[in-house]
Amino acid sequence: MLVEIENVRQVPGEDNRKWFVDENTDLIVWYDSSEERITGFQLCYDKKSVQRCLTWQLKEGGKTLLSADGRYSKRRVIRLFNSISAELPPDLKELVEEALN
Repeated sequence: MLVEIENVRQVPGEDNRKWFVDENTDLIVWYDSSEERITGFQLCYDKKSVQRCLTWQLKEGGKTLLSADGRYSKRRVIRLFNSISAELPPDLKELVEEALN
């Protein structure tokens, strides 16, 4: 189950971020300065073997979801996320699910 790391270092000049982890997955989420709107996330999975990352960004004019190598198993990633996301804030869980679909 993903749990939040407390007191994550914030990078000056970047949006605020929160970091959620479990033994095989990281979810890093960026928020605007008011921490009301999610501006991006990176979901990294399979940390124990060949790590893969999906990056989603809210950009002017649209939203993008990118995979570093251009390919990923959509169904597998959705199943994985659903199995570890029960404790996430509902708005975050919903946004990630929507982006993955």
